[in-house]
Formats: sequence, C-alpha cells, structure tokens
Amino acid sequence: MAHIGIIGAGISGLTLALLLTEKGHSVRVFEASDLPGGAIKTTRNRDGWLAEWGPNTIIESSGRIKRLVSMLDLEKRRYYPDSAAKKRYIIRDGKMVAVPVSLMELVRTPLLSRSAKFSILREPFRRRAKNHDLHTTDAPETISSGTDSSLSRKPGRSEESLAGFVRRRLGEEFLKWPIDALAGGIYAGDPERLSLRHAFPRLALLEEQHGSLILGQIKGGVRRPPGSDEIPRNKAEIFSFDDGLQVLPDTICSRLGDSLSFSSRVAGIDMITDPEQGRKINNDDACYTRRWRIHFVNRQEPSQEFDKIVYAGTAYGIKSITLPEKLSDVVAPVADIPHPPVVSLTLGFRRQDVAHPLDGFGMLIPGVEKFPILGTLFTSTLFPNRAPDDEHVTLTTYLGGSRQPEIAEKSEDEQIKLVIASLHKLLGLHGEPLFRHRILWSRAIPQYELGHGRFLSLMDRAEHDHPGFYMAGNYRTGISVGDTINAAFDLADRIDRDLNGPASGANR
Repeated sequence: MAHIGIIGAGISGLTLALLLTEKGHSVRVFEASDLPGGAIKTTRNRDGWLAEWGPNTIIESSGRIKRLVSMLDLEKRRYYPDSAAKKRYIIRDGKMVAVPVSLMELVRTPLLSRSAKFSILREPFRRRAKNHDLHTTDAPETISSGTDSSLSRKPGRSEESLAGFVRRRLGEEFLKWPIDALAGGIYAGDPERLSLRHAFPRLALLEEQHGSLILGQIKGGVRRPPGSDEIPRNKAEIFSFDDGLQVLPDTICSRLGDSLSFSSRVAGIDMITDPEQGRKINNDDACYTRRWRIHFVNRQEPSQEFDKIVYAGTAYGIKSITLPEKLSDVVAPVADIPHPPVVSLTLGFRRQDVAHPLDGFGMLIPGVEKFPILGTLFTSTLFPNRAPDDEHVTLTTYLGGSRQPEIAEKSEDEQIKLVIASLHKLLGLHGEPLFRHRILWSRAIPQYELGHGRFLSLMDRAEHDHPGFYMAGNYRTGISVGDTINAAFDLADRIDRDLNGPASGANR
C-alpha cells in the first residue's frame, strides 16, 4: 500500500482519490478552499430556484463514467434530459434556427445558404491537408532519450487551427455560423486560435482515418482501440442529478471521509532522495526512488510525506507553489495557458413572460451576429427541479470568453441589462427576473490554442524527469467533466502500475 498525496479537490483530484482508495492505497487530498468540486458547485434557494456555478451537464462518454455513478450509488439520482430538450438552436440573422439533425433537415434549413449546403456535399471529395496549409509551432512536442532528459529542439509539429480546417473542408459560411457558435459554446474560445489537433481531436482523426468527415460518420466515426469503452459523442447521453452536479463531488467526499483536508493551502513541495534506503531507478546509480514532502501556508499544519504526489490544481495555480528548482523550471510555463474570463448568469422568470416555447437544450450565438452574449441554456427544460414549478423557468446565459472578455468585467447590473435585452430580441422575453445568480470566473476555461502541445510536452517531461510526480487537470486531457473523469481512471491505473510494476517514472 502506497501513501499518495493529491493537491486539489476538483472533480479530477476527487475521482482520482476515490479510485486509488478502491485500489487499496492510502490517499490524502488537500484543498485550498473550504468546498470540494472546483468549478462544480450548485446553489438552490428556499424558493426552489437552482443555479449551477460552472458546468451544467456531464457527457456519458465512456462506460467508466457509468461505473463511477454506480460505484457511488447515484443511479436513482441521475437525470437525463427531458425529451423536450432535444433541439439545439443557433442564431442566424437575429433569429432562432434549429440545428439540422438529418439530411432532409439540412436541405431545408435556413441556417445555411444553398451554396454552403453544396459545399458540405462536396466535402468527401476534398483533399487532405498539406504542410503548407498548416501552422508550424515553434515548440517541440517530444522528449529526447538523452541522459539529461531535455526536450528535443527539433522543429515543432505542423498543426491547423479549427477555423483553417473548417474553411478547407466545409467552407467559410459553415465556419461563421455553426462552428464559431460551437467554439464559443464549448470553449468560450476563438476558432482562429483553437488548435484542431488538441481542442477537437476527433475531427482531426476523422480526416486522418477516413479522409472525410462525412464518410467517417457514415463508417461509424473515429476508430477506437480494442478494449476501449468509449461511447461515440453522437450517441453519448448527457446527465445531471436531482439536486444539480454538486451531488457528484459531495458524494465522493462522503466516501473519502477523513482523507480530505479543506482550507489547506499548499506552500511548497520537496523531493526527498535517500541513496542508502532507496531503490535504483532503471539501474541508474545516480537516481533513486523518491519520496515527496508537502509544506503548507499555515505553519501550524505539519508537513507530510508521500510516496507519490499528484498536482490536480489549476494550471495557473502551479506558480503559487514552491517546487524543486528543476521541476519548477519545467512546469512553470504551464501557468501561461490562456484562461479567458467567463460569466455564468442564471435568471428566473415567469413562464408567461417568455414567448419562445423553450423546446430545446439552448441556443448558441456566433460572433458575426454581434450579440453581447455567447449563448443561453434552457436549464429548466433540460432537467426538473431547476425552477419552483411549471409556471416558472430558468435560463443560464454566458458572457465574455475570448470573443468579448471586456463584457465579463462589467458590473452585474450592466450584464443583466445586456442579457435581458438579448433575450428580449431572441426569445420574446417581456419580464423582469424573479431570481438571479451570477458567478464570474476571472480565469475560466483553458484554451487549447495553436502550440498547446508545448504545454503537454512540458507536463510529460516533468513526470519523466521526476518519478512519483504527476499532473492532472482539464488543461491536459480535455475540458469537459466527462473528459476529466476518464483521465482520472487512466491516471489511477498508471499510478497503480508504477507502484506495482518496475520502478520507472517513464511508464505511460
């Protein structure tokens, strides 16, 4: 049994702690704040209004996510969306347009012009990307096998922006409306800056494996490795819980019990080596099994030692912790991953004050439409118990992001005026909010922009050169809650192998 320290009680750190505990290891989780879950928090007031602070749903993208829900005995509290929430809307020319989900709907939709529809039909006949189409990063993406474990200084790999890929395969109009709206809805990001390979890897794989997005979908999507329990995104369901997503971290915390330490801010980490007691690593006389010591800001909190340590905090938070010099030199740039500000604003209204039937998941707004909001979720349509009763509705609107970061910095009253004016035009809203809940994430969603591979390489190098140190978070393995849960399963298996197999920090 190993003693493992985890810094950060977001969903990544909590899931990892639960899984390592299930494998028989001793785990301790340190959280700087007084609450678990990171961005996953839920507010419910006495009148029955519910608002999520961060994500509203989890994508059931693998069997492992189902297994986690089962492990926690949460099946009866899990809610899938109401059938009324099937539609998804995009704004075109100031009007709500349902996203087509069949060939006939694509032919008829006003979302795209006739020429754009013909451009989509020609997609299977377009060539694959050539090097001159792509952006070449100036950062290496591989580590060398040299004894100094330094990063290779070979030229970086070529990569393409999401915008460049869509222009090449589907055309400019498809980029300006559906894709720009999608990038804003998922990342609050800019498709001109987002890396296709890192932000939307499945699109890149469809072209790589099938030569075409359309043919790839016809053939069943991205080919998965043998034994994978991944569920294709077009078949994966989304879900929440009866009392919101906070049910998940709260339940994990109840299982972990005294293994959690809140209001426990880490000041620094030391690496401890003892050639007399340690085991050689890879038969290298100069490199021995390490232990790790965590120090805390509160000096009355005693330092603690661990066999393995996982940093599961935010990317930008790594700079606030004093690390061994060589480790710090490698991971410090990870704090530079862009995180634009985003505001989540949930408003509650009388149902009769909203003209639109709200018969869908929500609406996304492309930048070309010049609205001051990124989009709105019809949250009380998605799941029950989000409003006091059927006579009321909740709408969650997002502002800011890479597109309009300055709007995220406005006052709450200014933002509410902007949102109400937008919803008046788009949804026929004619009333004042009965409930309001606002949260500003000054550094919200990590942006997987061109050159993001540099940050991934640095994290790989940190683990390679410092056996027993690991990093986990939505800036590394995908930004969704589902991605983070899947990555926690992978990391738990890897740590267990490193502990029970040959002593090698290079095991991946």
